Amino acid sequence: MSRILLVQPDAAGRISGGFRYNAEMSANGAWDLLDVSAGDLGRELDRVDGDLVVADGIWLTERTFAPFLRLMDRGVRVAVLLHSYPSMIAAAESGAPPPVSPSPFELETLGRVGRVILPGLHYAASLEGSRAEVHVFEPGVADGWRTLPRPRRGPCSIVSVGAVTPRKGFVDVAEVLRRRVTRGDWRWTVAGSLDVDAAYAQSLVRSIGDLPGVTLMGQQAPDEVRRVVTAADVLVMPSYDENQPLVLLEAQAASVPTIAYAAGATARIVQHGLTGWVGPVGDRSRLAVHLDRLLGDEPERYRMAEACWERQKRLPSWASAAKHARAELERALGAAVRPEG
Repeated sequence: MSRILLVQPDAAGRISGGFRYNAEMSANGAWDLLDVSAGDLGRELDRVDGDLVVADGIWLTERTFAPFLRLMDRGVRVAVLLHSYPSMIAAAESGAPPPVSPSPFELETLGRVGRVILPGLHYAASLEGSRAEVHVFEPGVADGWRTLPRPRRGPCSIVSVGAVTPRKGFVDVAEVLRRRVTRGDWRWTVAGSLDVDAAYAQSLVRSIGDLPGVTLMGQQAPDEVRRVVTAADVLVMPSYDENQPLVLLEAQAASVPTIAYAAGATARIVQHGLTGWVGPVGDRSRLAVHLDRLLGDEPERYRMAEACWERQKRLPSWASAAKHARAELERALGAAVRPEG
């Protein structure tokens, strides 16, 4: 069996969908996993060998990708696991609209590397015409997320998941909730780090003001996030930039309808009007309409929960997802070394 190693930045305790994807696929045999700090990257890669070294896409910058190019110069095959383009993440985190296309450096480097792994179809179009061979490995869902629909009891339990940064757009939800005339018919819980962008976290606190029913949990372990989401009535995800948001699949497995901005593959994952509501990125007015609709119409929310339950039956397990990824990478590596004739 080939040795396939995924090199990711040290998460330093931060848990995101991308890090969990990497870890779940590793735990189920798709690849081995190596956490490396930015300062140690060059030294660690100088010691690395294997049939394929996969760079997490966070490394895809002019400042941090050079050690992977040196690996290629040594004859080691390299791929990039692209959760998102760093240029798009940087724009969204600064509050600017994400660029329409990746940076020239990103596209040129991916073409030079020649192999890209995607956790979903969203960025496949951006790689058309490049020299890169593209593999799409959809994520799985742990069985613990799969929860039957249940009727709402009491105020609507709204949950949002993600680090509190401009990219996740949680201030938009706070502003919408502040404008609601009806009070006491909801409670909102945010599970995600408050330390990644302290200034934005403070702006969220100011936006919340004296609103009752809001809980900022901070960073939580995956099991606690699962507990909160599976107990919720609605997931709200107003992200300004995404690729293949894992939490959307998990919410569907938990029979939790979603209200979201149409960032990344969101509109593919959430079936608008069936398993949730999707609006234009940054459109707070549409976000408010969608929230009002699900807060005020429990039969519709429950119908969407039932549709989520039907949808989740088609979502693979992590074991199945990892087995597919491993088999395809083994085939690709075998083809790359197979003699002609």
